[in-house]
Amino acid sequence: KSIAGHEFIGFSNATFLSEKSVADRNFAIAYFLHEHNVFPKGTNLKNTLDLYFQLCSVEATCDSAAMICATLANGGQCPTTREMCLSPDAVRNTLSLMFSCGMYDYSGEWSFEVGLPAKSGVAGSIFMVVPGVMGICVWSPPLDDLGNSYRGVEFA
Repeated sequence: KSIAGHEFIGFSNATFLSEKSVADRNFAIAYFLHEHNVFPKGTNLKNTLDLYFQLCSVEATCDSAAMICATLANGGQCPTTREMCLSPDAVRNTLSLMFSCGMYDYSGEWSFEVGLPAKSGVAGSIFMVVPGVMGICVWSPPLDDLGNSYRGVEFA
């Protein structure tokens, strides 16, 4: 919760169980990657996928998500509490992943057209980070054909 400035962060057990029950593709990809030695030796795929499904089940409001983005924009320090929540390496790695693949199949085009690290959510949210300036979260379902908020993409 510190990364969100102690704003609301929740967990949906119903989402976790639902994600886990329809995870055949995730398991197939994980076993394929495991077969090609992508994971560190001794990785427990079931535990790893459970963690992934748990992360997919985190709930946030627009305010708490925007605060997370603002913390990333502020180099890992929450702008309201001044608490250092993330290391510089964690911020750099997170923003790099958001920039390169955070918008699903639209990520490459987003990178050229918008040029900001972002993460789309299947509930209709888009988290955006303007490094050193601010964090933004928009929430506006419905989704476009690529799984991103149609209005959120238009906003950016």
